Amino acid sequence: MDQAMPTANLLGAGVYDARGSEVGVISELQIDPAAGIVRFARIALPQQGTVLMPWAAMFRVKYRQGFVLTARGEELLRENLG
Repeated sequence: MDQAMPTANLLGAGVYDARGSEVGVISELQIDPAAGIVRFARIALPQQGTVLMPWAAMFRVKYRQGFVLTARGEELLRENLG
């Protein structure tokens, strides 16, 4: 069950870009009740508000105990910061 992670470890987890720079932290999870899975994470960005990010646009990295945006996630972040 290596994929399971308590929500307490998810909220406040760092979110990083591909270069390793922290872009924000997870402040909220949005769960699809019918499927029972996380669909979106709200990322709190320093001094820039928040952005809703598809869960599939990030992947977990154990060495940082956080998440890294995929190329699509970085693109969505740029679009939302526009």
